[in-house]
Amino acid sequence: MRDDLLPVLACPVCAEPLARVDGGQVGCATGHRFDEAKQGHLTLLPAKRRALTADTPEMVDARIRFLGRGHYAPVERALAAVVAATDVPGVVLDVGSGPGTYLAHVLDADGPDETASDATAPDGRPDSPPAGSVTARLGVALDLSAVAIRRAARVHPRAGAVVGDVTERLPVVDDAAAVVLDVFAPRNQREYARVLHPAGVLAVVTPRTGHLAELAEATIAVDPEKERRLRDSLEPTFALRSSEDLTWTMDLSAEDVHDVVHMGPSHHHVDPGRVFAPTTVTAAVTISTWTVTGPPTR
Repeated sequence: MRDDLLPVLACPVCAEPLARVDGGQVGCATGHRFDEAKQGHLTLLPAKRRALTADTPEMVDARIRFLGRGHYAPVERALAAVVAATDVPGVVLDVGSGPGTYLAHVLDADGPDETASDATAPDGRPDSPPAGSVTARLGVALDLSAVAIRRAARVHPRAGAVVGDVTERLPVVDDAAAVVLDVFAPRNQREYARVLHPAGVLAVVTPRTGHLAELAEATIAVDPEKERRLRDSLEPTFALRSSEDLTWTMDLSAEDVHDVVHMGPSHHHVDPGRVFAPTTVTAAVTISTWTVTGPPTR
């Protein structure tokens, strides 16, 4: 974990900022201590949390293979554009990040690694760059799956990775994120509002009706009320700033089809030995951006 990312992270016990302490551990001023994994990530789970299902090694491997072949490049480009257009200080926080593929892409698009700044604000967090300077943003990948986060810890030199529960209080300090990414992930209205810079942006990617329709027998259908449920989960704390529908076709090999089926929740419902045929598949998603307009209501 980069030392300049630690002040962005919060203790899951007392919510105080973290820092490097004696012996190489990570800890807060209150005295809570956390070991850094050999892969470089931290586990910052609350002491009491609900039992949730995290992505398995098979799901993570399938996602890395499928996204690595560029099939969701339109999503990557759209998210990179959102980050590039955001001019407030803070990190890019990818919630429900999986192995960090989208985070790595937006950080690559944001700027060269050598421009990253080590400047810190009085409160210990990375400071905003002087006017006219070019500073590449840092990023944090956050996911419940330790398997995914082990991969995310090494996905980009300007990224840190944390095992955390996206449905509870996020282990991130207030106002730390310039952009929060939520790509096919659960949403946490209260916490997104808390960790976002007041002028920051929430970018949400959701599937539309027709997404992967050609694979309907092997995938979970998109809820026709998805758009309404998205608004219900974010309003009135967040206001919709923009919405863009993206539709494209993917010529998938048999391996591609296997991976797109097994990289998501459909993995739990499909025979692992099922053989797929090459198929042309439709992708249909919405990229929406949101800004904070008021205090959280839930």
